[in-house]
Amino acid sequence: MLGKNRISTLRKLHQKKNRAEEGLFLAEGAKIVEELLRDDFPVAEILALPSWINRNRAKLQKASVLEITQADMERISTLVSPSEVLAVCEIPKEEPLELSTDALVLVLDSIRDPGNMGTLIRLADWFGFDAVMASEDSVEWTNPKVIQASMGSFLRLRPYYGELQAIFKRHPGLPVTATELQGESLYTGNFEPFGFFVLSNESRGLSEELKPFVNRSLHIPAFSKNNRHAESLNVATAGAIILSEIARRKTLS
Repeated sequence: MLGKNRISTLRKLHQKKNRAEEGLFLAEGAKIVEELLRDDFPVAEILALPSWINRNRAKLQKASVLEITQADMERISTLVSPSEVLAVCEIPKEEPLELSTDALVLVLDSIRDPGNMGTLIRLADWFGFDAVMASEDSVEWTNPKVIQASMGSFLRLRPYYGELQAIFKRHPGLPVTATELQGESLYTGNFEPFGFFVLSNESRGLSEELKPFVNRSLHIPAFSKNNRHAESLNVATAGAIILSEIARRKTLS
């Protein structure tokens, strides 16, 4: 069994402050850990049950692996139903954001919910976006719930965090398209499938400081009967619809 101090140290990585101080984060689940190993992501240590280790010995030649008990995993895990394996990963140094003149970039404005953040990263990966940007007040991608919801997509599209206005200014040739209720219909509006596409916090809407940079606004029309429908869509649900339409247009262009 792991000692209390070791378990306490690992549990501290559930918190943003401690992840930043240690330069480490947790990634849990067989699929995610296998992708980490396949991509040679900087993994400091793998903690796993004997059953998982026995099935994956051939993949673990370069990895530092510690066999732990089910009870240890339950103490360390961030999940309601703990997995068989968990990786302690190094946080990579953030690389400068470099965008081409036809880049397709998902911009996340004040996205605080980790499940939404992870799902949006996964969607951007699925629909072929070149990059993901996030405002500094958005949830950090190393949050365990973001890692879990992204299902490995953080390996290919880790969000770049920064002041969004400054990034827009540095790329004046890329249009900025936002989602707003008063915008054109996503399905009939005239927009190019490249540039910055901004998804905002569903309760707050588009941040005021970003509005001067927006070239075009889009909305998802409702098709419900008698004009009676939900007030709004969850931002991850809206993201799936919008990113799918952008990808469709890009395919046709």
